[in-house]
Amino acid sequence: MGAQGETLKARDVIVVSDIHADEWATELPERHQEKRQAFLDFLQWVRADSGTQHLVINGDLLDIPQKGGKPLLPAFLDIFQALADIYDSGIGISHIVGNHDSGMLGCKLNVPVVPLTINYPFLVMESGDKRFVLEHGHLLDTWLWRYVEHQIEMLCQVEPLEPSVAMQRFATPVTNDAGLDLLPACHGFASVFFGSLQWEPNGLDFTEPETRLGFALMALDLLDDFEDVRGDDDEFAEQAEAIAELKALGVEPQQLLVPAEVPREAFEAFSTVGAAYYATIPWRRAARHRLRQLGDELDISIDAILLGHIHKTDYMQWDENGRPVEYCNHGCWRFDQADFLHIHNGEIHIYDRKWTDPLP
Repeated sequence: MGAQGETLKARDVIVVSDIHADEWATELPERHQEKRQAFLDFLQWVRADSGTQHLVINGDLLDIPQKGGKPLLPAFLDIFQALADIYDSGIGISHIVGNHDSGMLGCKLNVPVVPLTINYPFLVMESGDKRFVLEHGHLLDTWLWRYVEHQIEMLCQVEPLEPSVAMQRFATPVTNDAGLDLLPACHGFASVFFGSLQWEPNGLDFTEPETRLGFALMALDLLDDFEDVRGDDDEFAEQAEAIAELKALGVEPQQLLVPAEVPREAFEAFSTVGAAYYATIPWRRAARHRLRQLGDELDISIDAILLGHIHKTDYMQWDENGRPVEYCNHGCWRFDQADFLHIHNGEIHIYDRKWTDPLP
């Protein structure tokens, strides 16, 4: 199903996201094959021992599904075979498109068909007496979308070809050394758009203008106490760390709010400010807003919203119009993590775990 599709109904559901399997070789150079086997063991457990009826992959199975025009999916046939085995055993599979999955569009897969349902931007699910919405979470990522907009703005600044120039391939006789490069600048729009969603083409090595844009957005989280989404014992350690590092550099958070006025000294703290932006506390508020938005859009009551994207497990419960609702983030499989959720008859069980931990 997609946004207008049928509601998935299942008593037992396993949810996993942000696997980024092609990054394990970089993250764990000496043990990435062991982690790959651990993920295959997890999929075997899902199939044979978890008791689940449905598996949901909530985005970002791979980090970059194709590089240099070459799809990476064929290098992961063992994982796709394991998914096929899950399906063949009678367990349903849903894949919700994340920002990194955008690169799958246009790939020539050359892999066996794996029966699964592709969902975008979200999946509605019922378990027990509760209705869940599952969404990857990148639609809430203001910094990601501002980065995408910036890349598109740069592309749109290119002047269009004059008709006499554009028509040279028709007006000029073909020779062995034609040397004509007359594709319009906009032909790269799709590559720029999808690449930017995956933090490409520059990856996380942002240019100075991009860094300034990022500061102006993310610094807003340093000026907010987020009391409405913090429990009595919840600390926002990432915020305190970012403010302290900026202070040591002689910079106050208020100085970061206008891109052109961001002090050059602050650039050293960009990753720390980013860690505060992608911390659990701010995303609780974003999840609350998204739950209300989807409830109004779909004209249904939603009991829980489940997100990924920030790579950290988290849970919050609150009252919405007099009834309890929940938000949960199901973490990731980056570095030493191997998180997942098990939903049983409407109850959420979070497994915040390492890939070396035994399975339940």
